[in-house]
Amino acid sequence: MKFLLLDIDDTISPWLYKRNDAIFIDSMGIELGIPNHIADWLRNSSKNDIKIIWCTSRPPVVCSLIERVIGFKTEGRLSFINPKAYEWNKLYAIIKFCNENVDDIVILADNDIKEGTKGINKLPINLKLIDPSDSIRGCLSIEDLSIIDSL
Repeated sequence: MKFLLLDIDDTISPWLYKRNDAIFIDSMGIELGIPNHIADWLRNSSKNDIKIIWCTSRPPVVCSLIERVIGFKTEGRLSFINPKAYEWNKLYAIIKFCNENVDDIVILADNDIKEGTKGINKLPINLKLIDPSDSIRGCLSIEDLSIIDSL
């Protein structure tokens, strides 16, 4: 099985993204712009045998709204239990998820994690990191999505 732990801000939704190549979602008064290449990929993710799990601090209602507007389904979201275990509040839940799914590939797409930062010394061997590389938009690139598909 392949799981994708997916962040929202600056991973699928660049900060204040207003270009015409995006789907716009009103998120409690803040408009999120999600580039079309990401929205299209998310719509087709079930065909790629990837189970998506939200890994974001955004409220669940925002996650549900994104799913409904774009037209895809996730397997839920990580709960950030024990957020003080590491400097980065998501890390405990990510490691716990990897340890519970040790025979699976777990891909983390998040702009806030790089090995060796945020107090991270050793990550689980089944965890693959995808740092968004689209420097123009500030989100996942088409190449990043291809890497996720190929893992």
